[in-house]
Amino acid sequence: MCRAEYVLALEVITGKNLAVPSGRTPAGLYVLVTTPYGQWNTAIKATMADCSVSWNETLAIRGRPLMFPRCFIPFFSSTSKTVHIEIRALFECEPMLGRGELVGRVETRLQELLAHDGQFEVSLPAVNAQCPSLVLKAQRVKIAQLSVGVQPSRFQSEFGRDTDRARDAYTLFWKNNLLSDLDSAIQGFQVVLDRCPDGHPERGAALSNLAHAILCGFTKNIRTDIDHAISLFRSALALCPREHPDHLLYTFNLCQALQQRHLYRKDHADLHDAAVLYRSILPLCAEGSYLHRVVLETTGVLYIIEQCNALPRDPSDESVSFRRIVLELCPPQHQHRAHSVYMLAGDLCAGFEQTGNIDHIHEAIRLSRKALAIRPADHQLNFLLSNALKLRFNHHGNPHDLYESTSLEGIHRVVVHSHSGNPLSSSEQNKHHDQCNCTFCQADPGMGQLTGIPGPEQAPPPPPKTPLSNEIRSRTRNVVIFGESGAGKSSVINAIAINAIAKQQLAETSNGAAGCTDRYQRYGVNISGQDYALFDTVGLDEGTAGTVPAAEAKKRLKNLLVKLTSSGSGGISLLVYCVHSTRARRALVRNYNHFYSTICRKKVPIVVVVTGLENEPVMDSWWDTHREEFKSHGMHFKDHACVTTLCEDSDIPDDFIHRIAESREILRKLIVKNCSE
Repeated sequence: MCRAEYVLALEVITGKNLAVPSGRTPAGLYVLVTTPYGQWNTAIKATMADCSVSWNETLAIRGRPLMFPRCFIPFFSSTSKTVHIEIRALFECEPMLGRGELVGRVETRLQELLAHDGQFEVSLPAVNAQCPSLVLKAQRVKIAQLSVGVQPSRFQSEFGRDTDRARDAYTLFWKNNLLSDLDSAIQGFQVVLDRCPDGHPERGAALSNLAHAILCGFTKNIRTDIDHAISLFRSALALCPREHPDHLLYTFNLCQALQQRHLYRKDHADLHDAAVLYRSILPLCAEGSYLHRVVLETTGVLYIIEQCNALPRDPSDESVSFRRIVLELCPPQHQHRAHSVYMLAGDLCAGFEQTGNIDHIHEAIRLSRKALAIRPADHQLNFLLSNALKLRFNHHGNPHDLYESTSLEGIHRVVVHSHSGNPLSSSEQNKHHDQCNCTFCQADPGMGQLTGIPGPEQAPPPPPKTPLSNEIRSRTRNVVIFGESGAGKSSVINAIAINAIAKQQLAETSNGAAGCTDRYQRYGVNISGQDYALFDTVGLDEGTAGTVPAAEAKKRLKNLLVKLTSSGSGGISLLVYCVHSTRARRALVRNYNHFYSTICRKKVPIVVVVTGLENEPVMDSWWDTHREEFKSHGMHFKDHACVTTLCEDSDIPDDFIHRIAESREILRKLIVKNCSE
């Protein structure tokens, strides 16, 4: 049965300047109200970046004095009217272990709370130079009393009481640095952990509490076992998968411990592990939350970025991978984005000089250009982009790269180092060149007076349209295109080498299955400033009635390969295996094994070009479907191209015209990217 009852409706609105005394990052804060008649608490709410919490929750506080009109409340004993209001921090979302760490407490009376009309603010003792406060609203209201009594507080479990005692000792050590307090905290947390075996719902929180106590001692030079603390943090995190509400905070705790160990031992593996963990949780951190703030500030991601950028140049795959992760932690406008790009691009350039992987140079140039679009006056990035362009020029021979590199050097010397932002005069240029220690100016000590550099209103001259000289052009690279008759070898050559203006074809083509080439033909082309010799070969597997019988075709191709690989013939820079999308695979395997594996002994890079894909919605999807079939037969290619080799015609639909143009570009890039020196 029910009867009317008067209660104190205490509306907990917001808290401001809420700092945790021990410095731990909380999972959330709640308000606990205690009177002689019971305890009531709000929900646990996450702290925002400005150290505020919005509860907006009303607690129905019961008490005997409230059963009488407000004018009679002063006649009750002070004990019966006492109200304790506490703000407490919890370090796990579920299950909660103990009451949490005390942030602030205030004692008041019922009549004092009811004396306010509307909202009012209650100040709490200062914490870590912060002055916390609560915004409340109180009024006496009539409600229907439920027939059940107040349930025991969930904070009163034996585990909870032991954890609270250990946490109080932990907070005292943080404040006073007394070793006895640290010992009490570690021993108390260890007792709780020993009573939480595997599978216990509170084991994760117990592991985390003990790890924090050990880490706290380590940060205060007690030299507790940091390795043990990290092991405990890892065990706690293992109990909280990605969807668990404590996953974010437990991951952050582990990162903090790894950073502390790095400060002590300078083991770069700790930096890498922390960076990977931060990358995993940053997208999950609610923007504007306190956790998001601490992850990004000096003690979090910023530390990892600065330490990584301070590492020396290292072209290893491990270093490049680490710097890529760190770059992901720097959004485009981040203060360290430009320097992170500079360090990664530098490692990529150094890696290219060691391994010859041209993809590293492409990535370095792409990253540098994007960063310079945001910070155009960054002289480090200008230098690095200039250097990367020179390396690519030396590899591909494209004069545009050399021209851009030279322009960047001039911009650096003339514009970037002028404090006024205007070009330097001739005398200032010479003086600057003598005094400047930057890489640009020291790279060419004989530069002297700079001339011919475009000013702010002067556009640079167009780049040269032809290769600069025979000395800076690398040798002609031989590309052998082979495959079955009718696979489109001659059409591939035309797609690569066709004159875009005159629309002239170099190689004769055929629309039938029979071949149109009865001997090899050599076609000289220039792509991006580099000379190539494209060899159109006799079609294979025509049978005895074909243009060239199968046995004779194999013999002629073998003779060509042997001739090109002989001394003084320039070698073979690339094999292009041309196949039609509808042909059977058995002959393909036989020819691959004979010419690539047996004759060339797998010492020449080989790529595959699949033709006849003009009707595919997405041409490259053919390779996604058939790639494993090639691999299952032992055919492995450095790269591939899925194209159409149709000729342009006025009657061809526009989407086919687009695919023809796209195929030409794909084929040219395939040749440039995969040719060996």
